[in-house]
Amino acid sequence: MGYLRKIADLRKDEAVITGGKAANLGELTQNGFPVPEGFNVTGPALDYLCEANNLMPRILQVLGTMDFEDYQDIEAKSDSIRSMITEATIPRDLLEEMKREIASLREPGGDDPFVAVRSSVSVKDSDITSFPGMMDTYHFIKGEAQIIEQIRNCWASLYTARAIYRRHQQGIGQDKGVIAPLVQRMVNADVAGVLFTANPITSNRGEVVIEANWGLGESLVSGEAIVDYFVVSRTDPMQITVKKVMRKNIMVTIDRETGVGRKKYPLTGNRVTDCTLTDEQLFELADMGLRIETVFGVPQDVEWAYEDGVLYLLQARKIKSLKG
Repeated sequence: MGYLRKIADLRKDEAVITGGKAANLGELTQNGFPVPEGFNVTGPALDYLCEANNLMPRILQVLGTMDFEDYQDIEAKSDSIRSMITEATIPRDLLEEMKREIASLREPGGDDPFVAVRSSVSVKDSDITSFPGMMDTYHFIKGEAQIIEQIRNCWASLYTARAIYRRHQQGIGQDKGVIAPLVQRMVNADVAGVLFTANPITSNRGEVVIEANWGLGESLVSGEAIVDYFVVSRTDPMQITVKKVMRKNIMVTIDRETGVGRKKYPLTGNRVTDCTLTDEQLFELADMGLRIETVFGVPQDVEWAYEDGVLYLLQARKIKSLKG
């Protein structure tokens, strides 16, 4: 078996190989949820790259000299580690496998589609399957050369200063991290956001909480964006109990100047004040969230997006903040 696998072939119990994000998306694909198609560069691929280039002894040597009381030292040494990975020679068989999978995303006789290259992580010898916000994601990437470059960058993000420091804080060995990049067809979102199948603030299991903004959901990640906020009760029938339509300020979408990558733009006109979601979409999202919760058996933190009115599922993981 090779180092790359279709998302549709993955299962939730394979996170140690595929990372938590990919494993869950594979499980959801097999359960009929609308997950963008693509493939997973499994964790052993980076191990193979490091072995072929004798990188791990050099990486561990740099890590062994790192002063965790000096952030500038962490930053400088993490840069050197990432350079080792981005400049390493990809073994021929792994490179050819990447090229085949990238080509498989292209429609016969069609152009290269835009894709997203997203991190999927886990920790060896542990039940940890996510490090939210620690690794890198790249949007609106097109063509073989760009995709391979961003897979390299995604691998290297296992050793950002923030990721290294977080593992140090949590007592996780620096050689235990697993990163398994996902390459998926890009959802050019008109509106996107997150939903929680239980209230993450109050731990109320009777509420579905939804946050939404125009464009990509990355505008919510930084906390800089002002977003719409909704609560849907889990009663039968469901009811919208809170609808806060805010004066929204920014959105993230394709870089209009270069035609690749993402960029933040200020919102103007009706988008500042218009509601991002219809009532029908709120009920559709809440229903999807509850069905996802059934698959995994615990309340879920879900990332989603609408493109041309079609709902796509981008991530699902356990809500970690619930009490009781």
